[in-house]
Amino acid sequence: MTRSLVQHVWWHGRRSAGAPRTAAVFLLLALLSLGVPAPASSSPSAEASAGANPAVEGSKDPAAEVFAENCSGCHGTSGQGGFGPPLAPAGFAGLVAPMVEEGGIKMPSFGDQVSDAQIQGVADYVAQNIADPASHEAVVADGGEIYRLYCAGCHSTTGRGGALTRGRNAPDLAQYPAAEALAAMILGRGNMPAFAGNTLDVRQQAAVGLYVGILVDPPSPGGHGLGYLGPVTEGAVSAVALLILIFLAVWLAWKSRTTP
Repeated sequence: MTRSLVQHVWWHGRRSAGAPRTAAVFLLLALLSLGVPAPASSSPSAEASAGANPAVEGSKDPAAEVFAENCSGCHGTSGQGGFGPPLAPAGFAGLVAPMVEEGGIKMPSFGDQVSDAQIQGVADYVAQNIADPASHEAVVADGGEIYRLYCAGCHSTTGRGGALTRGRNAPDLAQYPAAEALAAMILGRGNMPAFAGNTLDVRQQAAVGLYVGILVDPPSPGGHGLGYLGPVTEGAVSAVALLILIFLAVWLAWKSRTTP
């Protein structure tokens, strides 16, 4: 084969081999101009960015958001306390929810700011994620014993308040949510000392809160509760009823003796 023939074959071979590459380049440019997306890159950075879902990253427990927006300013971001008391003994949603809805002496009511579902959600969140797990072990019976030992002397056995020195009175516990008793035990208020810490641990504080909740709104065994004012009032009513019965018995006996 002559040198000129070899050069001719080599040149045409290059042209024929380059034609598909040129067509592919023009096809890719055409697809890009039509808005067809390019194939996804398999590089690690592309895979990482593809795996990052903004909806997942931005998602958060709604109850946690309610707590962060409305509660953490006073109680701390993790319930450690601050202007408001720590939430370690708030281990029961039934204690937390009424406090959020109604408010206490210093805590405002959030009933008009958040929905009922949000109140219940944040109460569950505080009880399960913020409160000390030891508070979940609290029982009402223990709370009753502690209340009668430390609280009944001022607030009475029924929680309806009582007289103190210098013309002051212990408040009626029925005027506040039961969790307000927890706040008072932790922070103290007026003449009331703080019982949390050295005197009562977290479980005992929660137990008193549970007992106060039943004390101020007791289940009715039937009949008239006489305002749940306690054994003195009930004893007085019973004494009056007994005197009436004695009077009727004497009157009937006397009448039968004087009848011819």
